[in-house]
Amino acid sequence: MFLTGCATVPFEAAPKGDFREAEPSGVVETFGAAVAQEFELLESVVFRFFTQGFTGLGYLSIEPANEAYALSCMTPAGISLFGLQGKGEVVEPLFVPPQMEKHQDKIFAAIGQDLRRIYLNWVPPENAAVKHRKRSMVFVHKADGETIEWVFSGQRQRLTEKRFARGWRTDAVVRYYDYEEHGGKLYPMGVVLYNKRFHYRMVFRVKEIYPFKDDKEAK
Repeated sequence: MFLTGCATVPFEAAPKGDFREAEPSGVVETFGAAVAQEFELLESVVFRFFTQGFTGLGYLSIEPANEAYALSCMTPAGISLFGLQGKGEVVEPLFVPPQMEKHQDKIFAAIGQDLRRIYLNWVPPENAAVKHRKRSMVFVHKADGETIEWVFSGQRQRLTEKRFARGWRTDAVVRYYDYEEHGGKLYPMGVVLYNKRFHYRMVFRVKEIYPFKDDKEAK
């Protein structure tokens, strides 16, 4: 259950695209209309914190309208590894593994914030600055002392990375891989989150998708 091996990324980057003729508003609007918003996922979860970590099956629920989320992770045998739920800035630990007990308040608050970083706010606000490059398009927005960057790249011009920083320090980086369409909506089937402030990494690989509301009807 516990991992001590090397930390490699189990996904391949999308083929390079050409953004020279792309319009920023078109890139954002097309992706925003296609990506799923409210859903539940069954996925494999790998969590590494310094030299410790675990892997298991996770059940994730995302409700953007309420800024609500929940993640429970267990072994294939059904033994709980960790769990939390949150709404907005409030995070409630549901199960804390022994290796996290010493830092549970900070770590669970950080994981909750990272789940929001990954699965909420897929697209930048309209007033975001744009860095238009040959192979990518980067949208930058600064608010409340934090700088967020949305990086769109690849042949299909999808979100492939989000970066979060305060001043000169990068707090977290999210990378998205292997988008697939289910029920008329796009889902990144692989996600890697690097929390550079607390020195942990989470890797999500989607196994099953359970859309909500309109997405469920479409499916």
